[in-house]
Amino acid sequence: MKKILGIAAVLLASACAVFAGGAGEAAPADPNVRNVEFWHTMTGVNASAIDALVDEFNNTIGKEEGIHVESIFQGNDNSEKLKTLAQAGDMENFPDAAQIAGAGIPSAYGYDSLVPVEELKDSATILDLDELEPNMIRAYTYMDQMIGMPFSCSALLLYYNQDMFDEAGIDAPPQTIAEMADDISRLMVKDGDQVVRYGLNVAVRRYQMANFIGGQGDYNFFGDNEGGRTAPMTRVTFGDDGTLRAFLTEWQKVIETGGYKPTEDDINEEFALQLHAMVLMSTARIGKIKSLVGDNFNWSVAPLPKVNPDDKGGIAVGGSCIVMFDPQNDPEQVDATWKFVQYMASAEPQFQFHKDTGYIPVNKGVYELDGIDEWFAENPEYKVAVDAIHASNPNVQEPFDIINWEIDSIIMNHMLAFANGTETLDQCHDGIVNECNQKLADYHRANG
Repeated sequence: MKKILGIAAVLLASACAVFAGGAGEAAPADPNVRNVEFWHTMTGVNASAIDALVDEFNNTIGKEEGIHVESIFQGNDNSEKLKTLAQAGDMENFPDAAQIAGAGIPSAYGYDSLVPVEELKDSATILDLDELEPNMIRAYTYMDQMIGMPFSCSALLLYYNQDMFDEAGIDAPPQTIAEMADDISRLMVKDGDQVVRYGLNVAVRRYQMANFIGGQGDYNFFGDNEGGRTAPMTRVTFGDDGTLRAFLTEWQKVIETGGYKPTEDDINEEFALQLHAMVLMSTARIGKIKSLVGDNFNWSVAPLPKVNPDDKGGIAVGGSCIVMFDPQNDPEQVDATWKFVQYMASAEPQFQFHKDTGYIPVNKGVYELDGIDEWFAENPEYKVAVDAIHASNPNVQEPFDIINWEIDSIIMNHMLAFANGTETLDQCHDGIVNECNQKLADYHRANG
């Protein structure tokens, strides 16, 4: 087995081999069995869901084909570990497959050992790639190539306390930011000058901004070159086209209510404790909120409020994909990995993973499976998430902005200053635009 980064990872892999069985077992001794090393980023219930799929593959297709997959947790950011190996020229210790967020695609594209899904489309035997959701294909397509296989995909939704809405006489969740601001004023509770219940909690960062920018009009791009998908992104364009100013103008209405909390401490727990009437969170939090709230109160989810009433773009795909590598220059090993990756995006595994985690199925075939109607009838929150993605334009995506962590920090800091009143709308707008463009220019200058 190839070396695993870090002592902690080695210990974890060993512990899994001893205690977990199945997905965590060490490589089989049988020389006729190919061992596929799969790095993932999930913990808790989500990790158990991944391991369950890997076990099922090993016991079915893997057993028939002589393939054994090792599922190895490598922390929450595989892209950084892969980058470290690549910078050291250590391609030999790349895994066969790794789960990475969309933001890591441009970096992965430059690794010599990368095997894009695009190159293997015609050799698919387990999965019909036409079954994949177009939004999710687009999410992991770069330079006209499908780089990764969609796997754990999510989207941004509005979560709201139905009991609080009923108490305030609000008949339906807000469809626009302006309506959300009106609702905040009716939902917040104060004890003197102190807010004891906020109408809304969310920290606006890169992910949230990408949705509010991308959803405007029919769709909109975050930066040039279609948000970095047709070529590396060199500058943000939301300052030129007016979409950032349109968002900030509406968001100012939220701030001015006095019932908006712009920082996130423990957003799951605080919503469950009824400290906030509304929060903006990923669809992947639905299961967690269900477990925290239980029967304590009624709550639901709704599509992300629009910036403008006539916007049609919808929401962006979040989450991650699985990318493949060929560190040993071994076509048969690539074929074994490809079979596993196809399986993970197939209809039945995606339905099970969706039920176990709340991630949106990447395979349209899920909606034809037995039991799907009953599942959505019992879990209507999940259907809201699915419908929201289906109603969204595939061009509404998070950007491939290369230095995503720096872009995130810039947006987060200025949006917090705007919310706290230490920056005006113009200062927030210009600060975000100018600093993002400066960081992108510095990156390209340093890296050619």
